[in-house]
Formats: sequence, C-alpha cells, structure tokens
Amino acid sequence: MTHDEFCALAKEYGFERVFFLAPERFELAENPHHLVTDVCAEFPFASSIAALVFPYAPFPDGERIPPYYLASNAAYHGMKALIKRLNELGIRAENADIPIRPALLRANIGAVLRTGFLSIAPFGTRIVLMSIAVSELGPLGYELTEKTFCSGCRRCIDACPAGAISESGVDYAVCHRSQMETAAHPDAIRDCQSTYIGCEVCQRCCTMNAALEKAEPSSEVLAAFDTERLIRGDASAARALVGKNMTSNGKLTAEAIAFAARDGLFSELIAEQAASPFEAVRDAVRYAKKLSRDDGA
Repeated sequence: MTHDEFCALAKEYGFERVFFLAPERFELAENPHHLVTDVCAEFPFASSIAALVFPYAPFPDGERIPPYYLASNAAYHGMKALIKRLNELGIRAENADIPIRPALLRANIGAVLRTGFLSIAPFGTRIVLMSIAVSELGPLGYELTEKTFCSGCRRCIDACPAGAISESGVDYAVCHRSQMETAAHPDAIRDCQSTYIGCEVCQRCCTMNAALEKAEPSSEVLAAFDTERLIRGDASAARALVGKNMTSNGKLTAEAIAFAARDGLFSELIAEQAASPFEAVRDAVRYAKKLSRDDGA
C-alpha cells in the first residue's frame, strides 16, 4: 500500500487528511490523560504514526447541540473501522494515543491559536484528530505552511464567558469547557452555558473558522437532543451519538433542565426530577427552582 492509497482508504471513514509522522519520544510537563510519550518503545513495529484529520461542519449560531462531540464519537468509530480494514489488508495498525498536537507541530503541521486549539487549513479548528501506529509506511516530510494568526485579533478574548483567554493563552482552571467535563456544574456556568457537554464560544467566533460552511443538525440528532426527552431522563439516543465518556451521571438531563429553566419551560416536568438518582440532576432542579423564585421576585 502506498501513502496515497492509505489516504484514499482513510477518506472512506471521514478522514480528509492524513499526515505520516515519525515515531518519536515526547517530554510532557503534565500527562493527565496518560498519553504514550515513548512512541518507539510502545509501538516497535511502527514505521510511522498516521495522524488522521476528521473535519466537521459547525452548526448555526445559537444551536445548543455541540457538533464537536458528535464528530469526535464518529471519528473514534471511524478510526476503529479503519484499523480493522488495514489489519485485514495485512498492514499492522493500532490505536496510538500519543500527544498528537505536539507531534503535528513538530512536523510543521498546523498552528496553535491562543485558545489552545490547533488550526489546520482549510478546516480551521473544526477538526477531530486521531492517530494510529502503522507498519510499512514511513514518515513524510512537511514544510511549514501555517503560522499563528492571533496577534491582531481579540475575538476569543472578548467573547469568552469565563474570561479564561488572554494574550498569553488559556487559563484552563476557569475555562467553562474544562469545568463542564463532569455532570455537576456551578450555577455560574448554568447561567451562561450555550451548548450541551462543553463550551464552544471561542470556536464560534474564531476568524480561522469564519469561512467554514455551517450545517443544520440532522433530524436524528435533533430528536436525540429534544429538550423534553432529555429532561425525562431519556438520554440513550444522545449518548449513542456523542459517546458515554462525557455524558454519564445524568449530565445531559441536568443540562437540559438548566436550559429549560432559563427558557421558562417544562417547570412541572423539571419538578418531577427532584427524586432523580443522579445528584447533578437534583442540583439542576434546585437551580431551576432558584430561577423561578428570582423571576417571581
């Protein structure tokens, strides 16, 4: 198999670009996600690491369903299917959880924005990155074609609801996206959350994404994220679309309650969830009652 044939095969699973990187060692100051840093030792068979780029279309402004998490789940399953197909063709391939962003930057690919996101033309930051160790196909060289374009732009700084972005980068301790990784949210986040699961404000306003064509959520996605359905605790369809990692312990129901409470909807249905087995849901009911009292004051 040639590099071009590999790319054509990967495209069948939604990966529009593939970069072939050298298996190398990385030094990380912190490694909370337990990424593989000694790539050669972990994958001694690998001739290269194939970095797979899965681009996705942003949804229109105001849409509360997050396209990233839908794409992330689709990319993960696409990667698994691609690995299976490669193995069937006699090419050894394994999922490689390496520090993909540093690996791409080391190979002169993409540019890091002050939001912390990696931008790869022509997809901007609307990408999901996956990486697999592969035999037979060696690394390729890439010339630097992109640079950081943040020096004269303050859109994300001005738009960030948490004030987490500055000229020097992101303070992840206050970033809403990082604080929304668990099911329970403080009221300050519920007051201004704009999407389920995580915040996307900085990506929506980023000039690197301005030219991307927006797409409407499919009828399947809209049905899965129906507010009333989620408040009733029926989140199985939505979880199937975005994955279980970020949606456990009643997270989607709790967030639906917060959205509905802000919209002044489904008050009786929300009250029925006061006996939920999930603490995050019960706390969201408390939040809804708080808003109701405040509105009545």
